[in-house]
Amino acid sequence: MALIELGSPELLFLSPLFIALTLMGHYFAQKIKRSLEVFHYPPVKRLSRVVVKKGLRRSQWRGTSLALKLVIIVLITFSLANPVFISLGEISEKVEVPVVMEKDLAGQIILAIDVSPSMGIRDVSPSRLDASKNILVEFVENSSENVGVAVVSFESEIRNTFAVTGDKSKVVSAIEDLVVSESLPCLEERTDIGYGLQTCLNLLTPSVSSNKSSAIILVSDGFANYGFPDPFESVFRATARAKNLNVPIYALHIGRMGQDSNDELMRQIADETKGKFMNSTSSEELRDVFNVIGKYYVPAHEWSSLVEIKTTIPVKTELRLVLMVVAAGFVVALWIGNYRHYKTSF
Repeated sequence: MALIELGSPELLFLSPLFIALTLMGHYFAQKIKRSLEVFHYPPVKRLSRVVVKKGLRRSQWRGTSLALKLVIIVLITFSLANPVFISLGEISEKVEVPVVMEKDLAGQIILAIDVSPSMGIRDVSPSRLDASKNILVEFVENSSENVGVAVVSFESEIRNTFAVTGDKSKVVSAIEDLVVSESLPCLEERTDIGYGLQTCLNLLTPSVSSNKSSAIILVSDGFANYGFPDPFESVFRATARAKNLNVPIYALHIGRMGQDSNDELMRQIADETKGKFMNSTSSEELRDVFNVIGKYYVPAHEWSSLVEIKTTIPVKTELRLVLMVVAAGFVVALWIGNYRHYKTSF
């Protein structure tokens, strides 16, 4: 996608005036040239041949010179309007996400992972799902052995559930086996985030009344288009239930805003349950959320995760100098042509 933006578009309204002045100038210049030809005519015997040969060339040149003058005026007018050529470029940035050590409070964490087709989009390298899997695998490997972890993957229905366990190798294996559903993103997919959260709450409910802390980490791009009675009501019912059970939901938004994602829905889920919203494109927000979640684990060592973020930015190229150079080239061509046909620069 590319477009041209004018810094001073109001100057284009002067173009009719400039064109009119050019036509008037061309008309009077031709009259002057015809009057000057009288003084350059050779004797009568050679007059007919000169008029035939030079007259045809001059007649053709008059039309060409008028076209050149109009082109020059248009180029100068556009250059005065300060045109800028805008195209889209892509930059890639690798963000290192550190996690700090904190005192452990034994509890349970359930990982609700969206595996709908839109999670296969590659605006976050290598893809939204793979990038989140890399972070969660490191998170589980560095968590305390006293913390139980469960996994729920969902789209329009529950794809897989893994009950709460302290065996980290089984949890890591379950995360690594997750794959994106095979259908077209947004066109054929049906994503019910509310149903996925309700399933997570069903796994945690028996232990909510105990002294152990519990939390849900929701990993999704926030694109919800399926649920009962509608996609958003399904989500709001699940968040209301989590709020009543005092289960915070930490919403990890994966994906660039505006491209098959809904970061605002993810933010509402976190705010409603007194959890924390985390945007994958911000290393600072990512660090803050993991600091909060850090109370559920004690890392054996310091660790970090690299996430590649691709961002589309506008690239602006000024065209004023280019247009002026082209106009100067046409001016030179006009001067040479006038000199060859009339021995004059105008």
